[in-house]
Amino acid sequence: MSDRLFSIVAYAVLILFTLFCILPFLLMVIGSFTEESELIVNGYTLFPKAFSVAAYRALLHSDALYNGYGITIIITVAGTITALCISAMLAYSLANKRNVLQTPFLLFCYLPMLFSGGIIPFYIVVSQWLHLQNTIWALILPLLCQPFLVFLLVSFFRTVPEELEEAARIDGANEMRVFFQIILPISKPILASVGLFYALYYWNDWYMGLMFIDNEKLFPLQLILRRMVSNMEAAKNLIPASAAISTVAPTYGVRMATTVLTIGPIILLYPMLQKYFVKGLTVGAVKG
Repeated sequence: MSDRLFSIVAYAVLILFTLFCILPFLLMVIGSFTEESELIVNGYTLFPKAFSVAAYRALLHSDALYNGYGITIIITVAGTITALCISAMLAYSLANKRNVLQTPFLLFCYLPMLFSGGIIPFYIVVSQWLHLQNTIWALILPLLCQPFLVFLLVSFFRTVPEELEEAARIDGANEMRVFFQIILPISKPILASVGLFYALYYWNDWYMGLMFIDNEKLFPLQLILRRMVSNMEAAKNLIPASAAISTVAPTYGVRMATTVLTIGPIILLYPMLQKYFVKGLTVGAVKG
């Protein structure tokens, strides 16, 4: 009886938590299809009286949105692939017992998780030393290697049987061939999980653009959204004059519609990577 009661309570809590998470998303989607005048008068509700697609119609005429999408897709794809390659190679080196510098490198990767140089030194390094101001590389390189994700890869690589590497080396394979032809093919679960984390980092990042990008043509999608949320004039500027389909510009609706269009593509990644995600995070947790 106690087990059944526990299951009922657990399911009830999970259902309430799910509704708590879904409710803001529903408000956002419904708000994007609500008439602007009703949003001004009544705010965001689950049951609006007047529906409208004016916000989406305005966004479809906005060159800034398309440009932001293009920049975000470029930095997400290029950044995720590059970060995954660098993190995987670093993690394999840290997990390899034959690496005589294993301990210093582990310490070097661990310290940035605890300490940071601060915003001002970080800004000086990126903008003045590396000269990445107003370049797309300023949106990619600062997020290229995350220590936490590197240690996830390290924990997985340590579970790979050493006999696989020894057999490959006996057959004459060098380190690069062992890594690319032996280690990577059996590491798909953890690579998919870490790749998803990196994709989320790059897709959702707006802070790098805020710090290092002044050229509006290089603004990522999240920075455009952030400016819209914090500044109503930015939302009005996103609506071109050709899309002025009503006397009231759908600025509030455009905020919600832009948010929906922003999170849509990244949500589609979860169904494709779900089968790898849980397995990648739990593999190596239990040895037997």
